[in-house]
Amino acid sequence: MTEKLQFTHTPPVAVAKTADLSAVVYREYALLARNRVYLILGLTPMLVYLLLVNTSLSNLVQVVGYKGVQVGFAVFLLPMTLGMSVVSAAGTSGMALFQEELSGVATQLWSYPMRRSRFLLGKMIAGVSLVLGQSLLGLAAAVLIFDFPFGWEGWVGLLAALTLAALAFNGLYLAAAITITDFQAFMVLSNVSMPVLVFSAPSLYTFDSMPTVLQWVSVVNPLTYAINGMRDAAIFGFGDAWPDLLVLAVMAAIGYTVGGRGLLNRARNI
Repeated sequence: MTEKLQFTHTPPVAVAKTADLSAVVYREYALLARNRVYLILGLTPMLVYLLLVNTSLSNLVQVVGYKGVQVGFAVFLLPMTLGMSVVSAAGTSGMALFQEELSGVATQLWSYPMRRSRFLLGKMIAGVSLVLGQSLLGLAAAVLIFDFPFGWEGWVGLLAALTLAALAFNGLYLAAAITITDFQAFMVLSNVSMPVLVFSAPSLYTFDSMPTVLQWVSVVNPLTYAINGMRDAAIFGFGDAWPDLLVLAVMAAIGYTVGGRGLLNRARNI
């Protein structure tokens, strides 16, 4: 009678899947967090607007009329600075894909017997965490400098809208990085998109005060819904912010669907 070979050290399937996910998340954190150049480039614009533009313009424009209420300019401008951080960090997360391919690491990763869904989930968790981490750092700096008259519902709504914005833009930039195969083209898109998105949205000004052409552009600008969602959730609560939050959720679903399928298709071609 032949004896059956048994591997006593083989981990259970559930443990192996968890190990795959934790390894991918750890690797993504190391890849994104150790690149100090990208982190500095991601934080600098937000801190410049927070410390210089906000403080200087707050003395010039003390209050803004927004949807029938008078809002302090520092409160009005906070969603813009958080939106800048979200866009910048999402671009950094997208650049990590090109780093993997240029260094040859992507070929090694996809050659390893690892579940593709675990790799995609780990990349999503790490990317969104980076976006949220940078934005929360900016929010903490803003709280130390300015006095925000938000209640607990306003803070919860602001954080919820910020989380949805991080999911949406990380997914959109992931889809863009998968669709655009040229690294230099993506670099140009990432650097140019932030000022275009910020200044074609109701960021420094209300929607009604924008020129007609910019009003049309702002309707298709994804950052408009992030800024309005954070602003309305912080000032009025979830009741006024839910349409913008719903748009952000749809954008996140579309971005990760397109980006995920593109990432898996690229892996099959390696």
